[in-house]
Amino acid sequence: MKGKIIGVIIIIALAVFVAKSAMVIDKGTEGQYTGVVAFDAHASSGSDWGKISSEIASKAADINAVDLKDLGNGKALKIKGTVSEYSSKANGKRNTINVVPENYSGNMSFTIQLGSIYTGTSVRDVQTVKGFGDFTNQTEWSQYAKALNTQVDNEVVTPLAINDSIKGKTVEIIGAATSSGNTVTVTPVSIVIE
Repeated sequence: MKGKIIGVIIIIALAVFVAKSAMVIDKGTEGQYTGVVAFDAHASSGSDWGKISSEIASKAADINAVDLKDLGNGKALKIKGTVSEYSSKANGKRNTINVVPENYSGNMSFTIQLGSIYTGTSVRDVQTVKGFGDFTNQTEWSQYAKALNTQVDNEVVTPLAINDSIKGKTVEIIGAATSSGNTVTVTPVSIVIE
């Protein structure tokens, strides 16, 4: 009996010790105690945007200087030409223009993404400011690509308020491009409308 009483006293003492040692913290403040801070893709892409857009602009090749059928995961390109078509799909969320480049005699067509929905990860894949190793996992790497596309929309496309009236105008585009079949798709980091 004496052994059972000592056992109960030990269990009670441990329970009291654990209860006094536990700390209740507010949700969202865990990082202050653990050192682990939640990843914020938009904050990361926002702070990197200036360097990324400058890097892509500085290494952009003229479309006549590269093999447009083999752009891999992406290549920085510059295109100057006339807008032949404006397209708006998905209730105005998937907008594009087609550009007929000056001094180009190949058979590729050129589509420029104008958001607000962007496909692909070419901006992330062309830049070298950050690589996969700078992120904890594939999810963060993917979130970073989406956040960079949001930067394109906020910093490059939205301020221009592009609509159907752009048809026939001359544009100069710098961006990250990929190709599929005979179509080059460009996610712009710079658009100049003349």
